[in-house]
Amino acid sequence: MESWDVVIIGAGPTALRAAIASHDSGANTVIIHQTPGVTTPPSVAGLAASLGETSPESHIRDTLAMGDQDTSEETIRKICSSAVDIVAELEQWGMIFRRDDGGMPHLSEAPGHTSSRLSGAGDSTNRYVTKTLDEQVLKRSIQRRVSNVPLSMIMDNGQVRGVVAWDLMDGVARAYQCKSVILACEGYQGLWTNVASGSGNAIAIAIRAGIEPQRLTNIPMHPMVIKGTSIPIPYEALSAGGRLRSETGDDIDPLTNEGDAVADLRFMDKRETPWFDTIRKIILDSTGLDASIDVIPVTAGVIHTTGGVPTDQLGRVTIDSGKMWATGVFAAGPSASTGFHASKVLPGNLLLHYLSTGATVGHEAGTWAQNCQFGGTKIILQGLEDSRKKIESLNNDDGISVGSAEARILNQAKAFISGEATAESFVETGEIVSNSIRTTTASKVMNQELSTALRIIDLGTIVSSIST
Repeated sequence: MESWDVVIIGAGPTALRAAIASHDSGANTVIIHQTPGVTTPPSVAGLAASLGETSPESHIRDTLAMGDQDTSEETIRKICSSAVDIVAELEQWGMIFRRDDGGMPHLSEAPGHTSSRLSGAGDSTNRYVTKTLDEQVLKRSIQRRVSNVPLSMIMDNGQVRGVVAWDLMDGVARAYQCKSVILACEGYQGLWTNVASGSGNAIAIAIRAGIEPQRLTNIPMHPMVIKGTSIPIPYEALSAGGRLRSETGDDIDPLTNEGDAVADLRFMDKRETPWFDTIRKIILDSTGLDASIDVIPVTAGVIHTTGGVPTDQLGRVTIDSGKMWATGVFAAGPSASTGFHASKVLPGNLLLHYLSTGATVGHEAGTWAQNCQFGGTKIILQGLEDSRKKIESLNNDDGISVGSAEARILNQAKAFISGEATAESFVETGEIVSNSIRTTTASKVMNQELSTALRIIDLGTIVSSIST
């Protein structure tokens, strides 16, 4: 059994930023994730920051305007106020930013913002951010355990004691004893795309540990997803001369589009186009359309989610309606429900949320871990044995095949989001899939069928926790 101060579950920008902060606080830190390498989320927009403004107040007001009764002004103020420092930090670490004529980071206009506020690198912002953070993780020699699917979070009287994961490469269950856990995995958008794009693994293991999630049905839609794919066109394309239009040619407000449309990138400013070469190539490869001469059919689609486990201002996971803390458990980014986002997300605030909350929880979890002791060895070993039995039980002739389970839950998810299925039927499907899925291949080593089954079980766990 390995022992670490802090175990981080995730592979994207949030997890990487949390690992940096945890390590820098002095904690012995490891990252565990089910993918073979780091995960770069699709670039839906750049990084929103009030650069060139006297204060973040306008950004705060714009974010509040997108909120609802469940959003937290305190959280919004905290995160929006951290944006300029985040940009400066990334720049110091070598992030490639698009520049204006004065040498400052270029700021693009975006729907919902009263000022030009999107910084970044065009359609490659998330790729460059992830690369920059990954380099900092490597520089610090932070350990990673790749191709390890977290199965359970071991709790002892409300305090975390460890994590059990399935090692896909070796085909064995592994236990990780720890003092703190940071949930910083991808969201559960795989329900509307494909299971590999987001199974909400960290949210699922929190649910299985008895933590109740929040706002799972507040599912934001990106207005410019290329039809027939799960590829978004970033909002910055509109600032560069692109347009979102109805099929009759009328301009559409991206923040209100909920259906089919076309993205017209034919008349983008030639000085801007080098920053959108990647998305142009992706459009050509995925659809055969040339963005310089063709309009691109798009639709509103799910690219990310904002529901998750509830946290307080320090990223600590709360239980019992916020009255208590699940001791040693922290969450950030796509795994957390912080009160920053509503059912609509202000462009650029998604990446800002990932980086700001990642830095906060990394510091808090690392600091906490240095002031408590390891424990729960016996209960961790019991959890390890339970996980072995669970994996063994998946391989038998009774139940739903992996292919059928995947089709069933994805079809029901699409019906739910379109209003054709009730929450009750969606929940029922999640429960059936979670409890009945079976694999047909006995091998435990590098078994893609088993890997997919575990992702489907995670999605089923999340769906079965949706409030009806």
